[in-house]
Amino acid sequence: MGKIFSIVNPFSFFENDRYLLYPILFMQLMKSKAMKSAIISMAVLMLATGTLYLFVSSQEIADASQEFAENAGQPQEFDSGAFIETAFFAGVGAAYIPIGLWATITRHTSKVPYILAIGGSVALIGLYILSRNADIPFVGQQDDVGFIDILSKVLQGGIIAVSAYIIMSIRREKKASLLA
Repeated sequence: MGKIFSIVNPFSFFENDRYLLYPILFMQLMKSKAMKSAIISMAVLMLATGTLYLFVSSQEIADASQEFAENAGQPQEFDSGAFIETAFFAGVGAAYIPIGLWATITRHTSKVPYILAIGGSVALIGLYILSRNADIPFVGQQDDVGFIDILSKVLQGGIIAVSAYIIMSIRREKKASLLA
């Protein structure tokens, strides 16, 4: 544990005084800590969102199988809208997780996974708003707004914000390396 204050060196609260001698090194350390935190946050948000969408699709499947079991022996109609909705939620959940892993693996060398995350999240938020205001084929106009809906949109907003921060940091790092 470092000292809090010293009469000989009032800046001794730094564990290593080389950061005082080399302020650029200190700034790079702070940037890398912020970048690591952002990348970890991105991975957690992507994993949580993907898991949430997979949970919703599994609930849709459970509801459909319960309804099928209750109506066993009777002629049943296949509701294509419910199938499309379930497949959509499963596809979205299955896409978020590998993109989050890709972003974690490439870290700050590629902007592509972050751009995909922003584009996908913006599209899903837009589709959600559209589905509450207009009649969409196969699904219709939705009027329910639940906890899971709000939670997924908050997570997607976080993905957009963190991805934008990481993209701007990558751009700044590349610009600084070109000028150096």
